[in-house]
Amino acid sequence: MTTGLVKTQGTELFFVDDSVSTSAPDLIKMTCPTGVQGLGGAKDQIETTCLDATSDKEFAGGLGNPGTVSVPFNLIPRDYSHQNLFVLKDAGRDLNWIAALSDGTELPTVDSDGIIIAPTLRSSFKFTGYIADVNIDIATNEIVRGTLTIQRSGRVEFFGYTPA
Repeated sequence: MTTGLVKTQGTELFFVDDSVSTSAPDLIKMTCPTGVQGLGGAKDQIETTCLDATSDKEFAGGLGNPGTVSVPFNLIPRDYSHQNLFVLKDAGRDLNWIAALSDGTELPTVDSDGIIIAPTLRSSFKFTGYIADVNIDIATNEIVRGTLTIQRSGRVEFFGYTPA
């Protein structure tokens, strides 16, 4: 059954830029990402096995273990969103991010505290993390590509949208 599937074409990635000395943080759309991977993260295991157990160990779920989000992109050196990745990496601050899927076109917004407000008419995944790395790849007979690595902090929030 394919009813309800969402195509990747039209997905957008945004981040909050609070590095500019303005009154309110800016919501920046990242230009030309080609994917977003790593929005999961397994919970830790807490062993609860008693000493007198004679078969399998027993476990309880622990805290979630946020991993890294990898965002490959086509580098556009003059683009503000790409230039600013290096500045924000050096700053090392947690940033707010949202991946907005193609099941709608409504844009997310940002409040005066730099918190992203998810669109109500579009599915999205919202998370917090710092830029751990911006890796640039240059090869023969190719375009210049990059990979953004974000170390997540905390959980990924999913906002689902079901059209009427």
